[in-house]
Amino acid sequence: MRTHSLLALPCFVLALAACGEGGVLDESVKTTVREQLVATCTATAEGQIPEGLTVDLNQVCDCAADKVMDGKSVQDLVTNPPTSAEDLTKVRECLKEMGPVKLDPAGA
Repeated sequence: MRTHSLLALPCFVLALAACGEGGVLDESVKTTVREQLVATCTATAEGQIPEGLTVDLNQVCDCAADKVMDGKSVQDLVTNPPTSAEDLTKVRECLKEMGPVKLDPAGA
């Protein structure tokens, strides 16, 4: 499923980029790409967290999406869309920045 969403993303971005360049359109494309990155990250990570640990997936995935997109233009995102390996590296960076993972008192 992740592969399908990653394949659809460049097609969508390319179609929007073909409409023109600049301002509102670029921001709209970046917003759409970011939302897709966060949704994919969250969906992928949900089943990966061991029982008894609490991780704010929204915070981690927001951070990772920001890092993946940092400094990239719409053209960069179209010609070189983010990869799952890149996503994972950024998630790890965000987890390190956020500090230790918390134990869930209900799961302990």
